[in-house]
Amino acid sequence: MSSTIRRLRVKQIKFTVRRLGAVEALPGGNRLMRRMATWPITAAILNAMLGYHRVFNSLPEAAAAARPYAEGGHEDPEYPKLHMSLAEVPRPSDYAALFHMRGLIDDRAKIFDFGGSLGNLFYLYDRYLNLPPDCIWLVFELPAWVELGRNVATNRGENRLQFTRKWQDAAGVELLIASGALHYFDTPLSQMVSELPEKPSHILINRTPLIDGPTKATVQDGGTHRVACVLYNRAEFVTAFEAIGYEVVDSWKAWELSLKIVGKPEFSALPYSGFFFRLKGQAPKRGGIKTDPAAGANDKAFEAG
Repeated sequence: MSSTIRRLRVKQIKFTVRRLGAVEALPGGNRLMRRMATWPITAAILNAMLGYHRVFNSLPEAAAAARPYAEGGHEDPEYPKLHMSLAEVPRPSDYAALFHMRGLIDDRAKIFDFGGSLGNLFYLYDRYLNLPPDCIWLVFELPAWVELGRNVATNRGENRLQFTRKWQDAAGVELLIASGALHYFDTPLSQMVSELPEKPSHILINRTPLIDGPTKATVQDGGTHRVACVLYNRAEFVTAFEAIGYEVVDSWKAWELSLKIVGKPEFSALPYSGFFFRLKGQAPKRGGIKTDPAAGANDKAFEAG
């Protein structure tokens, strides 16, 4: 496919998504688009028009649809720059993360940042939490971003921020953070954690697209690039962590992000979600809140932020 045809196709898909989204917003539009998305003849036409912007049965299937239009995907040179720019000021869901991290990180504590780009969360959160001088913030990333992240940290004289390609380094850490990252991996994070020799004491998940329908996959359009991602069923997602020994301390909505699938509201994440899990039997540390069986009690407080 030539670059010209690829650009035109991407523009056509984006135009179609906008127009159909506008139709959906009209009175009766939801019902109309729902019928178009489910009737065999119109569904085939709709899928052809939407291209990669639709529901797929698996992450590899979504990745195959995205590949001709990926423009580098996760290795797009603009990708880490975008994340660093977004980390200049907190987004709404960052306040929930900061709340639960407050007082959690002691001297010599280890934080494992799953898919943490160039360490953008470290630089942002350190301004608000004043992280201890002896703590280690370890970012797990792609090889290209590991090297670049190390260079940035060296230039800033930052010794607390380190980078790794080894998932096993997450074993036994005080806090595992997965912010805007876990849905890009084919293996569920809960399964990866269950295979560690020692589980993290706490897990903070933020900016993740969870849905009410069955687990599927789709393609996110990042403007300059496109990447496949998993849409996890919300109930199954929580149950998977509970099954490996964690309890939900809190949950919240990440209002700054959403993902809408035309004609299929059950596969739309409106908005993204966040969770704070604690390994059962762990005593609550200073800061954060005690376990709330009706998780989500802090949504209103953070929505105001």
